Amino acid sequence: MDAELEELRDALLGEVRKSPDAARRVERLMKQSGIPESTGVWKWPTEADKRVGLLATLRRDHPAILSELRRIARKPPPARSTINTVPGGTAQSPLTRADRIASVPVGDQVAGDHLDFRNSTFHDRVVGVQHNHYGPVSAPAEWRPVGEVGAVEFGVRPTRHVPGLPDVPPYVTRDCDEDLRAKLAHHGLVLILGERYAGKSYTAWHAVRSLADHRLYAPDPGEDLRDLVAALKGRPGKYVVWLDELTDHLGEGALEPRLLGRLTSHGAVVLGTMSPDEYYRRRAGIAPGDRVVAMARTVELPREWSEAELARLAAHDDDPRAYPAYMWSGKEGAASYFAIGHLLFDEWRRAGTRREHPRGRSLVRAAVDLARCGVMGAVRVDLLREVQEQYGTEERESFEDALAWATAPKFGASGLLVQGDEGGTWRAYGALVAEALRSDDLEPVPDAVWWMLLDATEGDALNQDAVVNAARTALRPRIERGEAEVMFRLGIYIGGDDGEALARRAADVGHQQAVEYMARRLLNRGAEGDALPYLEAAASSGISWAGLELGRIHGDRAEHWLREAAKAGDVEAARLLGELLMGKAGHENQTGAMHWCLTAYEAGDISAAVLLGRQRQGDGDAESAEMWYRRASDAGDMQGMHYLGVLLQLRGGESAKEGTELRRRAAGDDKPRPGPTTAG
Repeated sequence: MDAELEELRDALLGEVRKSPDAARRVERLMKQSGIPESTGVWKWPTEADKRVGLLATLRRDHPAILSELRRIARKPPPARSTINTVPGGTAQSPLTRADRIASVPVGDQVAGDHLDFRNSTFHDRVVGVQHNHYGPVSAPAEWRPVGEVGAVEFGVRPTRHVPGLPDVPPYVTRDCDEDLRAKLAHHGLVLILGERYAGKSYTAWHAVRSLADHRLYAPDPGEDLRDLVAALKGRPGKYVVWLDELTDHLGEGALEPRLLGRLTSHGAVVLGTMSPDEYYRRRAGIAPGDRVVAMARTVELPREWSEAELARLAAHDDDPRAYPAYMWSGKEGAASYFAIGHLLFDEWRRAGTRREHPRGRSLVRAAVDLARCGVMGAVRVDLLREVQEQYGTEERESFEDALAWATAPKFGASGLLVQGDEGGTWRAYGALVAEALRSDDLEPVPDAVWWMLLDATEGDALNQDAVVNAARTALRPRIERGEAEVMFRLGIYIGGDDGEALARRAADVGHQQAVEYMARRLLNRGAEGDALPYLEAAASSGISWAGLELGRIHGDRAEHWLREAAKAGDVEAARLLGELLMGKAGHENQTGAMHWCLTAYEAGDISAAVLLGRQRQGDGDAESAEMWYRRASDAGDMQGMHYLGVLLQLRGGESAKEGTELRRRAAGDDKPRPGPTTAG
């Protein structure tokens, strides 16, 4: 057991049991800690170890609150009303109340029949009610110099604890600060108007600290404030009465116009907070509390921060929590982000939510992942649902129930999902995204979600550049590991030189779709030489169009180099070029084929005569075809002999017998064969 915490526990218990004020202050700090089941620990009987465990949690997660508790434990017990028996001389019969008062020197009278007994002489037993109104106000222990009141004790909610950083976030100058300080320079009631978690308490605390030499009193809700006037009477000084949520301090025994006038006449500034709706509703009323509200000087504090305020927040480079708040606080405001953002994140991630709202939890994850993917604004509900279904279906909870849970306000402020400017659109509460980016255990965005968003149409109103940039950042480690599918899919979405480089890397490691993509892309660009290895890889895997393109490309390249050789006088090149051109349509190609075949024949290539015969036969000139075939056949060319035989067989009659003989000789077979009825 920690001896220091045991000592603090015992000291706090002593203060709580002796002082209602200490008990109230301790309970207030417990509520602000947000630790479950922490309230009532010091008021009701409980295990000693539980109190020590609570202190240990505060030391770890909320050191500022623990410091306030230490301060309470070190302070002497505040004075409280007691019944004192004052010993006098010898025992005598009891005096009447009037006799006892009459026999006591009055001294300094504070108010009414309250008497100062400190310098009195008693001659008998005296019973007196001791209120100890000897300080400047009615309860000295509760009035403290403003500089000694910490932000947490003032009502500022701690944010997520980060080791080495204070529990409260950095204070950022608000646009209304100067106006608020000017109003606090005069006695009277000043109200800070703002919605819940707009930062009213922090703004008030910061403004009050600028009031030098002032002492502050913060009564509990519903506390009787009438004794304050008597306590301040004849006690000059500078005082601030802090009434957080003024509505809780209006009513019987609380603030009403005459009491407010008396407080301000004694030099007190009354500072409170109220929601704008409540203020404008009450100031038009006629009840005493309403008339108090109408007397207030007001300063409005919007929930959404201005651009100037956000710029000042971003400039807090000494606190690593500032810039994420600048990025993700959104319309909910940075004050709300710091106060409840981490609580909303914990609510989303806790095990109970997984059991009770499995689909709601998944739906919130979808919204968070959309933001992680660069989708900063609200999206239509059907896209949100489509993304959510990438994580699997959940029969235990309908989509409608999941959406209702995720959008229901929590902590009296906001749902995990926030409605966009357009109806039917939603986004994640900004702090959820910031906490997710900070967290080490959140699952990565599924690939299917990335591809879905990158495939989104213009109607989805997504910023595709932002999505692409987010994808490049998130998927970079996998690209560096050489994951072909990721390289290819991201490459085709990126496009341009960078996208092509990624797709090429995927193709080079054998990704089939990437191979085809690169082959087509390079062909379209006219880079046939660069496309060849990808075409060959595609053709080898059975892609027919790739084989066709390879044939075409190689044919064109063959024509080019055969022409060059033929021009240089190569006879075989001339014959092959003629044969290649003969297979192409067009008068120019056919003329070229005739030219190069004649060139080869005239240079002594007998087989060129066969090509010339085939060309003439294809043109329907049988006589010219027979002439060229006979020249080849007479020169002993077996192919020429065969084609001549076929031609004569087709002619029929006496020619058919010669054709049959020629074909048999060309085949090297002396056995008679029936002649064909078609060219072959």
